[in-house]
Amino acid sequence: MKLLAITTLPDAHLPFIQKHLDTEIVVFDPYRFPDENDLTFNLKGGTFQISSSGRNLTSCDAVWFRKPQLLLPKDFPVDPIYADYTHSAYQKTVQALYGLLRNKLWVSGYWEIQQANNKLFQIEVARSLGMRIPNTIVTSVPDEASRFLEENGACVTKIMGTQHASDSKFTYVFYATRIHRDQVTDLSGLALAPAIFQQEVENALDVRVTVVGEKCFACEINKVGKLQYEVDWRKGITDNSHPLTYHIHALPTHMQKLCVDLVQQLRLKFGALDFLLDKSGVYWFLEINPNGQWGFVEEETGLPISKAMVELFHTAMC
Repeated sequence: MKLLAITTLPDAHLPFIQKHLDTEIVVFDPYRFPDENDLTFNLKGGTFQISSSGRNLTSCDAVWFRKPQLLLPKDFPVDPIYADYTHSAYQKTVQALYGLLRNKLWVSGYWEIQQANNKLFQIEVARSLGMRIPNTIVTSVPDEASRFLEENGACVTKIMGTQHASDSKFTYVFYATRIHRDQVTDLSGLALAPAIFQQEVENALDVRVTVVGEKCFACEINKVGKLQYEVDWRKGITDNSHPLTYHIHALPTHMQKLCVDLVQQLRLKFGALDFLLDKSGVYWFLEINPNGQWGFVEEETGLPISKAMVELFHTAMC
């Protein structure tokens, strides 16, 4: 089997898959365009032949859409007046690859991932399947947010867009944050950057469910030490003090079915779902990341996620 991985290097997930394959993964990294990864589409004899840096991409059996990054207009070595033009041509050329390989098995499809990344759309689909959702509001109106806080007490706020910002020296990450209704908070910035507010599920256990095809792998994540009172466990991923512990979670059969149904309803082959499990045994759906991280779950728990991924890729040969 020949697997094409669309990602930006370095990608720590590639070795998890490579160890199960007899052939080397073909990597297309749009962030290394055009110096290391170029693109050519050649319509000949009624069929497009697609190549990148001397490699035949058309012959790949399956496509793994991981975490590719695109260059920004400012990254192009051209006069600034032409930056938007060159960036647009580059972006459209890369996206053409996603459209012309539609007869391949995608895990998952680019356009499906774009739709599934709509946080409100995924919440609506999850709700329609019967999943429990905390009270939620997305607004650009400060008064609406204030009213929601007053009605719901302790809430968690999350951003609607990218989770990162950077300057010439540092990269900043925006994590989910707890806000109390009696907390003095300046909400005026919502007018420019709308945000998500959800009622907090108190004293809950974080559960990450990784869906691969029709298989579910559930892991409970415990925040300890300085993180035990935080709402976003992701703060502990890169913390050398190891403020997180991981354990395999026995996900009930009905929840496994709901998770697989959600991934399929979103027309995905893979999904990383986050839940909160409250004291009464209710699973509260927070979000699904259509191409989220899973390597840390396999490392910490031994769950065979990479093996399931490779088995899914091999279905392209059936």
